[in-house]
Amino acid sequence: MRLFIAEKPSLARAIADALPAPQKRARTHIECGGADVVAWCAGHILHTAPPEAYAGEYAIWRLDHLPIVPRDWRLEVSVPDLLKTIARLLKTAARVVHAGDPDREGQLLVDEVLHFLGYRGPVDRLLVRDLNPQAVRRQLAALEPNANYRRLSESALARQKADWLYGMNMTRLYTLL
Repeated sequence: MRLFIAEKPSLARAIADALPAPQKRARTHIECGGADVVAWCAGHILHTAPPEAYAGEYAIWRLDHLPIVPRDWRLEVSVPDLLKTIARLLKTAARVVHAGDPDREGQLLVDEVLHFLGYRGPVDRLLVRDLNPQAVRRQLAALEPNANYRRLSESALARQKADWLYGMNMTRLYTLL
């Protein structure tokens, strides 16, 4: 089975419409003819854990705790149903097609899910900029290795961590002062 992981439901529907019929639509995914399944993330289904997830003492804001700099970054699940569906589908997937938006956040969003779930199999990248069926079919014929976009994902991850470090620490600092 080939599993497509889209960033949002509208993209998932556009991909499914461009794949062979018949379709069987479920609440969290779409099964298509030809052993393809399309699932979606509905945006960030994982988010960076707050400070108190790293140490209970951080639940109380204190100057002597600052700066808070996690050694091992943690993610928390925002949408458990979608993550459980993707985890279940990954178990039988022979290949994954990353269908996040064609920008750094879209790249990170699906890469993060695959990493969080421990997926180690082959991943292709589908770049869809236009949801009309002909455009999606053209892009389906032009899949690339997801590894080609590793730097884009790393860029988004660096931005995410920098935002967390700056935002969490500065908010606490200025609030306490």
